[in-house]
Amino acid sequence: MRVTFAHGLWSGPDSSKAAWMREQGWEVMALDMRKYGWDQASQTRVVLEAIDEHGPFDVLIGSSFGGLATANAAAQRPDLDLRLVLLAPAFGYPDLIHTTLGDEAMNSWEHTGKHAFHPPGWDEAVVLPWSFVEAARPLAWPSLPHPTAILHGSGDDVVPLSNSQRAANIHPGVHVEVVEDNHRLHASLSHLPELMDWVMRR
Repeated sequence: MRVTFAHGLWSGPDSSKAAWMREQGWEVMALDMRKYGWDQASQTRVVLEAIDEHGPFDVLIGSSFGGLATANAAAQRPDLDLRLVLLAPAFGYPDLIHTTLGDEAMNSWEHTGKHAFHPPGWDEAVVLPWSFVEAARPLAWPSLPHPTAILHGSGDDVVPLSNSQRAANIHPGVHVEVVEDNHRLHASLSHLPELMDWVMRR
């Protein structure tokens, strides 16, 4: 099984999810999602590069912000034979970040042109420009023309389960597997093989 893995915004290519996939015997191309920058357009470019230059892959896998980038990249290659498994993909990202920060912080970010985030476990804060938000807006809800399975936790307090359900309601080729877990989905990775099998049979 040859797969890509696109990590989340505050994670990296050496994440525990990528390690778990390798333990299953899969050939994993773990992408450095910040290779070209932090914003969604730059991260989508990383996945497109993998598809175009290193494919074909059996399945494209992406987590959270990386799941959104994986979906956006695949949407730009509608004629290719692609299959996606997305882990709590960050659909609707501009609204998600607005909900997290609130009106005052968002207005300040737009006015000053920058906002500092301190990711859990990081020594230093990450300062993102307002263009990070602007780049996400047209890429918030990508089309899903390929067979796509989504793993999403009912206790996710970062990306609401309803966002994945909305995507499935719009696109008939999407299946959402709901598990009792949070956004990280560490307790639910055992569901991945069955989701891989589901998209491979489509």
